[in-house]
Amino acid sequence: MTAWPKPVSAAAVEVKIERLDGDAFAPFGTVIQNPARAERRASSTLRLNVVEANQGSALKYVDVSHLTNHYGSAPSGRPARPVVNMFVCKPRPLRARRWPGAGEADHVFDVRVLERHPFTPQTFVPVGLAAADPKTKYLVVVAPTLPDVQQAATGVASGLRKPRPARPSHPTTQLSDAEALAPKPKGQGLPDLSKLRAFLADGSQAVTYGPGTWHAPMVVLGEEPVDFVVVQFANGVGDEDCQEVLLQSEGGKGVEVVVEMTPDSPQLVRSKL
Repeated sequence: MTAWPKPVSAAAVEVKIERLDGDAFAPFGTVIQNPARAERRASSTLRLNVVEANQGSALKYVDVSHLTNHYGSAPSGRPARPVVNMFVCKPRPLRARRWPGAGEADHVFDVRVLERHPFTPQTFVPVGLAAADPKTKYLVVVAPTLPDVQQAATGVASGLRKPRPARPSHPTTQLSDAEALAPKPKGQGLPDLSKLRAFLADGSQAVTYGPGTWHAPMVVLGEEPVDFVVVQFANGVGDEDCQEVLLQSEGGKGVEVVVEMTPDSPQLVRSKL
C-alpha cells in the first residue's frame, strides 16, 4: 500500500502559463464560464444544451460540469457524501529569477506539491473576484497521470467502474447523459511532470478537476486573497479523499512555473517576493 505523501524526484522543468480555455483544459477537467463570453474569446468545440428558464428571463446551460461519485471503487468501501467547503486562498509569493548578463528578472512560482482526489471531481468557484481585475487572478496547475503497474499489465486502469448504460434525459429537467459524459478516474499512476501545464484564470471562470487529476493546491497571484466555494464528494478516509506527492528537485525548488509580464497578467508579479 502506498504511503502518502509520497516523495517524487522532479527533473528541472520550466512551464510557461497559458490562458485558461475549455478545449486546452479538457484532458484535466472542465472550465465553467458563461458560454457566450467564452465563444467571444476563442472558438470552442464544447457545445452545451441550453433552454429558456424562469419565464423566459434566463438561459439555463445544462450540465456545465459533472459531479460524479466514484467512491464505490474505494478500498475501504466507506460511502461518500457531497460536501461544500470554502477555501480562502492568500496570494502566493513569487521568486525573482535572474540570469547572468540579463536585464530585468523574471518571476517564477515553484510547484513543490501536487495532489489528487482519486474518486471524486473537485470544483473551485471563485467568489467576489471580478473578471477584469488586473491585480488578482489564479493559477491552475495540472499534470497527466502516468500508467500504473496494474494498468500496464492488464490494460485496465485501477479504480475504474464498469460503464453503465446512459440514462435517457428527463423531459422536464433537460438532464444530459451525465453518467456517460462524465470523466472517469485516471488510475493510480504518479504525475507525468514532463507534461505539466499551468493555466491563468480570472474571476469569470470556475474549474472542475476531473476525478484523479493531479493538480497543485490553488495558487492565487496578485494582491488580494480569493474566496473559493469548493464542491466534491468525500468519505473521511484520508488517503481516499486526497493523495499528495512532494516534488524534490536539485536545489529544492520544485517545478518552475514562469509568470510572465503579459497583457493578461501585467500586475501579478506584485505579490510579495
